[in-house]
This record gives sequence, C-alpha cells and structure tokens, in this order.
Amino acid sequence: MIPKDKQQHLLMGAACAAVLWAIHFAPVWAAVAIGSVLFGVFYEVQQWYRKEGIPDVWDAIATALPGVIVGAILYMKG
Repeated sequence: MIPKDKQQHLLMGAACAAVLWAIHFAPVWAAVAIGSVLFGVFYEVQQWYRKEGIPDVWDAIATALPGVIVGAILYMKG
C-alpha cells in the first residue's frame, strides 16, 4: 500500500499536470512534464524554508511522477 502522504503528493502532481495541460504555454508534453517536476521540487523547498515538515526527495518524486508519465505519453503520441 502506498503511504497516505505519497498518495497526496501523487494527487497534487496529477492536478498540477492537468492545470499545465489546460493552459499549455509550451508544447503540451513539455509543459506537463517540466511543470510537474518544478512544482514537486518547489513544494519540498518551501516546506524546508517554512519548517512546516520534513522535506523528502521521495515526496518530490511522487509529486512529479504523474506529470512525467503524462508528458511522456503525450510526447510518444504526438
């Protein structure tokens, strides 16, 4: 079972990917993939900066993963 914290990061990454896909300021696959990675890193950095939790590389990966997967699929299709 995936821990609840990682599930929340996956959902947050999927939501970020959906928003970036909707506004597509670049090729859709790039906007989704790169935006999700940047959001995952940003979220962990702000957690560290605000001392609101324990920054975790796996949290950043869990946040970025949905966007990277969707971006790769879109790249292969188009």
